[in-house]
Amino acid sequence: MPSIMAVSSRSSIWICAGGTIGQYQSAGRPAQGLTRYSQCMGIWGKLKAAFGGTTEPVTVSEPDLSFVTAEPARALAVVVEPVGGEPGMRSQRPAEVRNYEAEKAKATAAGQSAKSYRAGYVPPAAAKSQLVTGPDGMPPLRLAPSNNGLDLALPDGELVDYKILALRHFRIFAFRVVGMGFYEDPNKPFKFRNGQRVRAVREPDNEHDANAVAIYTGRPAKKIGYVNKQRAAWVAKLLDAGQELDGIIIQSKAASPRVLLTTPEMLAHLQRD
Repeated sequence: MPSIMAVSSRSSIWICAGGTIGQYQSAGRPAQGLTRYSQCMGIWGKLKAAFGGTTEPVTVSEPDLSFVTAEPARALAVVVEPVGGEPGMRSQRPAEVRNYEAEKAKATAAGQSAKSYRAGYVPPAAAKSQLVTGPDGMPPLRLAPSNNGLDLALPDGELVDYKILALRHFRIFAFRVVGMGFYEDPNKPFKFRNGQRVRAVREPDNEHDANAVAIYTGRPAKKIGYVNKQRAAWVAKLLDAGQELDGIIIQSKAASPRVLLTTPEMLAHLQRD
């Protein structure tokens, strides 16, 4: 009595009967020929050895294969979806991913990063067009409470991204403090609040950065880190020229606080009622 084995693949079913393999495909397509006896028996032999430990042939009852020859497509119809599936069948992406992609597309159209768009900042081009010196020699900006902490706001309430380079012309520098891990005690972590005063101290002999500017805060004053390199060159140049700079913490939510440094006159202007 012949041995029977059925092996399914992604898009068809293989049936081994009496040393012959027939391929019966789904979706009404006819069989596509036969394959070699050894392909089936090699696998069948391995199965026998693994489960029976013998070389004696393993037999099963003779099945009725008339349904295969009569209507192979209908009897053995198998619905197999290719890798990836049809667009309608693909698993939906998480809502967070879809929302981020939509947000990123809007930000790109506005010429912003997704992070700046999420923070509620006005597009750079729109902000730059309004950053002009007024009759008093000051820009139309003030520090205003926001979901981020304290932000630079235009007269209409729109928030200005602190990364806009045009702020340098008004000697306004905002940045996150770097290198805090070297000065923070793990057992006594720093605690900051928005509006907290800070002091910038020049370190011209710093072996790692000739433009190094350290940031101190608290009473007694304690070093908490440094101005980042992108802003340090500008800040160092002002300090080396004898320019006094005042600073406050404007965003304290993150592990590293964001600091704003500027001249005493400009800070008073930004903090006006």
